[in-house]
Amino acid sequence: MLETYDFRLLQLRFVKRTMDDFATYRPDGKTPAQVLTLITTALAVRIAYINAKSTLDLALGTYNAAVAAGHGICVQVYPIMKSRFRLDSASLEAITKLPVDDQTPAATIKRLELIISLWTRLPNPPESLTPFKAWETMGLAEFTAYLTTIATKAELKDDADEQFEVEEGNLHKSDRILDDIITAALIQGRGQFPDGTVEREVIDAIPTTPAQQAPGKAIITEATSPAANQAHLVYEAPHGTSYDVYRKGPGDADFLLVAEDTIDKTYNASGLAAGNHDFKVVPRNSKGVGPASEVSGVNVG
Repeated sequence: MLETYDFRLLQLRFVKRTMDDFATYRPDGKTPAQVLTLITTALAVRIAYINAKSTLDLALGTYNAAVAAGHGICVQVYPIMKSRFRLDSASLEAITKLPVDDQTPAATIKRLELIISLWTRLPNPPESLTPFKAWETMGLAEFTAYLTTIATKAELKDDADEQFEVEEGNLHKSDRILDDIITAALIQGRGQFPDGTVEREVIDAIPTTPAQQAPGKAIITEATSPAANQAHLVYEAPHGTSYDVYRKGPGDADFLLVAEDTIDKTYNASGLAAGNHDFKVVPRNSKGVGPASEVSGVNVG
């Protein structure tokens, strides 16, 4: 779902850039500012969905850990209980009827409940003046705490699951909105601008299907300094739909990210210090990240 959603966001970014380039291209009568608001809102929905999924995954993990701990304590206590009551035939018979095969959370919870229920009814172990404890720090209260913990974690899991369903619904709703405006933008653009026009060429370049493979290696085809303190790059990559641009200037120890996830295939920088500036480009698409380009140096005057 998220891969499709990200592709629609990419498409809408291309639509918005085309609207920026051509003042007469206004699908559904929208302005570039309105489309930017759609993009910003869609990104917020995406973040909320990811956060809700992370919360749910964490809640599931803690719940499963609590269940595993409950299973483990049952495995520990059961043989000790049998051993302590081996000389009490009535109690031993009841103990041996307790379940010992719990392969699911529900079965583990039931096993804990049955042990607790029996524990409250057991007499003191033979030759003991005090109630049964598996060991000094494992009495009925400590054992019951495992079931309480599972119940607490289950409630958190259920709350997280409910919130995730809400955010997943919001994501589906936002996806339908994006799909509608993108489809309309392409239909209206192709109808407005005939084949052979610059506008139609740009509109036809808007991707219409998600990438089927990760991008190939990026290639910087032009790296120049058109004026003092400036640099200009042109780059591309097979199947690339967006790019990260990195620069390492004079005195820099490492490359710095100077353009992130840009759909432009050109990069312009100004206000650069004089000297050699190295650039590299990393391509992206909905399938992942491709290999970085070779480093290209620009001697900035």
